[in-house]
Amino acid sequence: MYAVIVGAGRIGGSLARWLVAAGHEVAVIDWDTARCGALEDQLGSISVVGDGTEESILGKAGANRADVFIATTDRDDQNLMACQIAKHRFGAARTISLVNIPDHDPLFSLLGIDQTINITELIVDRIEEHLGGMMFEELDSAG
Repeated sequence: MYAVIVGAGRIGGSLARWLVAAGHEVAVIDWDTARCGALEDQLGSISVVGDGTEESILGKAGANRADVFIATTDRDDQNLMACQIAKHRFGAARTISLVNIPDHDPLFSLLGIDQTINITELIVDRIEEHLGGMMFEELDSAG
């Protein structure tokens, strides 16, 4: 599988490491040369320095052959634009985007992003799981 990831921060970098370890081919786009350099030190020549919403940068990263295109920045506007360009200009087979502001989730779906990961919802769900487990433990110990 060939994956293009926009964003070489904690999420994008971790995802790139996981995909490379699983034997997949990856390109990571980020404007931050230090982040790209750190990834290259760990994983080899997989990064493209630049703006993930620019066609020339997406072309350089090979978005035209991406089996999956994943946007992981902390900006919903950049994630949405990058995914749309990858899908409609380059024909990326599947697009996945982080959604940082929960109210934006329906817009991403409406505009054809294949899968969204709502960060707020994910974190709240995890905290609720832990709190729910704690509440049951308290009930058991009180009874």
